[in-house]
Amino acid sequence: MGLALGLLASIPTEASNMIRRADVQAVVPRIEAHVRKTMQEWNTPGLAVGIVAEDELVYAQGFGVREVGGTAPVTPETVFQIGSTTKAFLGVTLAMLVDDGALDWDDRVIDHAPGFRLMDPWVTREFRIRDLLAQRSGLPAYVATNMMTYGYDADDIIRALEHFRPVSSFRSSFAYQNAFHLVAGQIVAQRSGAQAWADVLRTRLLEPIGMTSTSATADGLRQAFEHASGHRSDTEENVVDPLGMFPYNAEGAGGLNSSVRDLARWLRLHLNGGVLDGTRVISQAELQETYAPLVLITGPMHELLRLGDSDLISYATGWIVHSTPEGRVIEHGGGTTGFVSYVGFDPDRRFGVVVLVNQSVTFGNGIAAPLGRYIMDALQGRPESDYAAQILAATRKALAEEREQEALDARYSLPPEALEAYTGRYESPVLGQIEIVRDADGTLGFELGPQRLAVRLEPRPNDVFIATIPAVVRDGDPYTDRVRLHFQSDETGRMAQIHWLGGTDQAGQPPFRRVDTSDAGTR
Repeated sequence: MGLALGLLASIPTEASNMIRRADVQAVVPRIEAHVRKTMQEWNTPGLAVGIVAEDELVYAQGFGVREVGGTAPVTPETVFQIGSTTKAFLGVTLAMLVDDGALDWDDRVIDHAPGFRLMDPWVTREFRIRDLLAQRSGLPAYVATNMMTYGYDADDIIRALEHFRPVSSFRSSFAYQNAFHLVAGQIVAQRSGAQAWADVLRTRLLEPIGMTSTSATADGLRQAFEHASGHRSDTEENVVDPLGMFPYNAEGAGGLNSSVRDLARWLRLHLNGGVLDGTRVISQAELQETYAPLVLITGPMHELLRLGDSDLISYATGWIVHSTPEGRVIEHGGGTTGFVSYVGFDPDRRFGVVVLVNQSVTFGNGIAAPLGRYIMDALQGRPESDYAAQILAATRKALAEEREQEALDARYSLPPEALEAYTGRYESPVLGQIEIVRDADGTLGFELGPQRLAVRLEPRPNDVFIATIPAVVRDGDPYTDRVRLHFQSDETGRMAQIHWLGGTDQAGQPPFRRVDTSDAGTR
């Protein structure tokens, strides 16, 4: 199967099928009408779209405003957070080191990062450089991503990987991750003699190809000449999302800011096989290695990502690769707590698309990828599909069900004396020690992580509590994670463990275990 996927990735298309400026201009009215319709339906503050063809940014347009309630317009120069579209940049920096002879894709990770550990010793030994970005580790999806939003540092997150139990065989199935990218970034920095991955990115890639508006810090976004504010949304209302540690502590997994104008240069580099404006930046062979499919995407994720009725989808090195009857698409979406993004291209017809949006629904959901795929369909000739409307309907249904359940759960309460049973010290090998105490107002809470986040607990039936965990921000109204915690008692009836419930970045997380022998009291 791996050979078959590799062959699909290298099939060329005739030059006569290349997308030209005139082809783009022919679909612009349809695209702009769809963008405006979608923005109205999602109540989106602003976005920017770019299309590259014939080695130029042939279409670049801003829509809406940079911040809700303001008048400053979005333009192709407006800087946004780009989330996980950063992953392909990390992949290219790895490829550059392979080009240099400083790394090989099949090097063992532990030969470059001796502290790297997973629960299975064999997998630890066999994990290779190309596995770090391949999303086929065997661990539950999104492990330790919550540690990023809670303000843990890279070393804490990498150490935590040893404690997550695998749910599938190594390299057998797709499960999206962010934590392994921190390992890759540290290896890139170490092999380059640099302090951090972002330093290598800047000197080896951003500066040589002229991506002057792209940065990797909150200050980089804040100080950009023209930047958008992120917005959290429930599809009806938008709240400005303040800048914080996340996504910048995600580093190569999702920590970049950029603009349509800059990302057009990034696309041109790929469409020209590693050359931009006559200068070779990376070898064509190693650049194409980052597009080589490494694991098939199947099941619900395939249905979510599918282009048309027939689409073989796989994950490569920071890219999602589609093989359809109408042509290949190499793409990736990104999402943070206030922004979503899309970057994709057809390497055979040599055109690419960028969509940047200053709105995120339910952490990373939004209209960037649906709009990007709509444009891809228009230029590759697939039947029109309103991906954004489909996702909006599903999102509103899920949000309504969640609110209905919350309304029912909120009726539940426990008397103060019953809450005492849950107080005490508990410890997790991943998140560290917490002390659950009863506040002066009678509610339960604890402080979490190195940033000492104030977590509040709301009781639900059957020893379940809703934990409200704020993100780390400098000021303003932060994004809050709402997690279901299940307390379990021992044979004596005393609360002994806390399990984090959920199917995303809490999945597979080991429980907190009680470590004290006395009541923690009231603070």
